[in-house]
Amino acid sequence: MKTILVAAIAAAGVVPSVASAQNFNGPRIEARLGYETPAIAENDSDDIYKIGSAVSYGAEAGYDIRTKRVVVGPYVNYEVSGVKLCDDDICLAERGNFSAGARVGLVAGQRGLVYGKLGYANITLEARDGGSVIDSASKGGIQSALGYEFGLGEFYGFVEAAYSHYGKFDDINLERRQVAGGIGIRF
Repeated sequence: MKTILVAAIAAAGVVPSVASAQNFNGPRIEARLGYETPAIAENDSDDIYKIGSAVSYGAEAGYDIRTKRVVVGPYVNYEVSGVKLCDDDICLAERGNFSAGARVGLVAGQRGLVYGKLGYANITLEARDGGSVIDSASKGGIQSALGYEFGLGEFYGFVEAAYSHYGKFDDINLERRQVAGGIGIRF
């Protein structure tokens, strides 16, 4: 009987926090899992060639400032990916993507936030011949994203679609498309 009473008291303490409204204010950190497709396009053509598609994972940290219905704040993000394109023993692979910028959101209901991001992104590509690195290069550009964040008690979940354009990379245009989701916490 004591076990049932303790469990009921614990559940009563948890239920109000799960149902409470989100404050969308202060520092936050999140774990991210996504699916991405970096691609290249020739300058004289509308054809787009995928470097590959793969799962990406990483983390984001940010600080949100909320007015009545608007949330603004900076963010910084780093993700790694398994994207690779091989021809015989020579492979081109993505080794990481860093981004930093600002996000602006609109509070939707008690626990939702619709947001947009705009910032700087930097991708690192690496060429290998067998197991040896032939060359490695980084390229910076602009990243934009649209997403939806939803409260899960003390935590929050999110889904997001992002697009990065890095401009010309050795006379070809380089871009990255990504869909991601994950879970985060505010402090």
